[in-house]
Amino acid sequence: MTERSGAVEDSAHPPLSPLDVKILRLLAQGYSLREVEGEADTSAGVATRQVERLMTLLGARDRTDLVAKAKERGLV
Repeated sequence: MTERSGAVEDSAHPPLSPLDVKILRLLAQGYSLREVEGEADTSAGVATRQVERLMTLLGARDRTDLVAKAKERGLV
């Protein structure tokens, strides 16, 4: 895994933006989606789309599974 220009890149997965990583870290800390929106300084729609995108990228069933998969891959 390498880090270039603020994005986390792993050969098995598309690069994650700094916002993706921030959202994953906040979810891992137990933040609700509404709290993530405030901490990430983004709107509800953007945060929701990012979480859905991350779930698809990591093959997660739900947010709990998303955090587990992110931890397995060393993303949080």
